Amino acid sequence: MEETLGYKNEDDKCYGATGMAVAVVVFDGERYLAAVDLDADPGSMLEMTDDFYFTGSPALSAKSVWNRILQNYNLTLAMSLANVMCRSIVRDRKPLSPAVRERLRRLSIEQGNESCSLDEDESGRLFDKNYTYLTRVFNHTGIGSVCHDFADTLKRRRRLTRHDILEELRALGMM
Repeated sequence: MEETLGYKNEDDKCYGATGMAVAVVVFDGERYLAAVDLDADPGSMLEMTDDFYFTGSPALSAKSVWNRILQNYNLTLAMSLANVMCRSIVRDRKPLSPAVRERLRRLSIEQGNESCSLDEDESGRLFDKNYTYLTRVFNHTGIGSVCHDFADTLKRRRRLTRHDILEELRALGMM
């Protein structure tokens, strides 16, 4: 996998989108899902509801706002990791290379600082926790068939609604 983390081809893009959808489901973020669109720009393939793009409210405490921003950062981090892990572990049947892992870690720390004012240790702990959990998810014996089926459906249909995504990934609830 290239250091740029870019997509090699359409299959690679399908598995990246699949990984992001899996992450949203396993991290209980289904309420934020709107759709997945294979023909969208790579950064916009997974469409989220307006609620995900929280802008704050004067009626909420600063602590509540910060917790929500942190929650969104954590979900975004999970989606980024799952994108790359699904492509590597499920599609290519290879663990992530140390260089790719370190690149993802550096990007995570930068984003944690920018979006949540987290220091390197705090972002690093979140990264490590999510990395460990998602490594177990994508190495689970049953996840491969779920991901392959989802990627095939996405490639064929090009766009899946929230309902379609949850229907395709319902088997995750049984793992």
